[in-house]
Amino acid sequence: MTSVLLALLQAGHDTAEHASGGEHEPFLVEKLSQLFGDKVPAHLILVGLLFIIAIALVLFLRGKLSVENPSKGQQLLEVIVEQIRELLNQTVGPFGRRYVPVVGSFALFILIGNLMGLIPGLGAPTDNINVTGALGLTSFVYYIGMGFRQQGLKYLKHFTGGLTGTLLLVLGPLIFIVEILSNSVRPVTLSLRLFVNMFADHKIGQTFLELAPPLVPIFTILLGVFVSFVQTFIFIMLSMVYLSETVPHEEHDNEEHGHGATAEAH
Repeated sequence: MTSVLLALLQAGHDTAEHASGGEHEPFLVEKLSQLFGDKVPAHLILVGLLFIIAIALVLFLRGKLSVENPSKGQQLLEVIVEQIRELLNQTVGPFGRRYVPVVGSFALFILIGNLMGLIPGLGAPTDNINVTGALGLTSFVYYIGMGFRQQGLKYLKHFTGGLTGTLLLVLGPLIFIVEILSNSVRPVTLSLRLFVNMFADHKIGQTFLELAPPLVPIFTILLGVFVSFVQTFIFIMLSMVYLSETVPHEEHDNEEHGHGATAEAH
């Protein structure tokens, strides 16, 4: 169901681009497309560049790890990780620290991908429905997989609204179907929200550049940076909310109790 909806969205996107006469590819992407041939889509080239930029940026900021004398780059990375960990603690609870690597990867990938659209000669891979669709599906598969991994078949109780006894027998099947449909739409809403906002921001930036090419479009740059951060935050926050539903209640309570006892001891 999810793949069908994403395919329909992609078809609509392609039709709109064809009707408007297509879109001129960024200079660097055009040159790389010529190098690799037409068999490699532009968004895959941009994703490849994104991975290179992300890895190079992390390695540059990390530098030589040190506990006694950390570099400014290491301190910045530590602040970012701590902020993501704090968001997970607030959304998921102490159990959420296990999700820091995945949520952090989402944040890094999406933010850099969004900001790439502001660099002359490049483009934002996140304004392509194929890329945002893959992100939405990855988030969906991950939190569903973690639900079954952590709770086993008990995770299916989540899709019955917590009903028990007679209500479970009477209303359980209906609620189960509704919950399955609701969860199936989540990757579409995740990907569509990110795609629409970044695509619209990209088009607004292009329009301003065409209206006043000699001038530095400060407003559109600031707007683009703001939208890039906001859309990254929304995606990871929704992913964290979905992950909070996979936490076993008994383990969540035990970790919270242990966390509170440690705090009291200090």
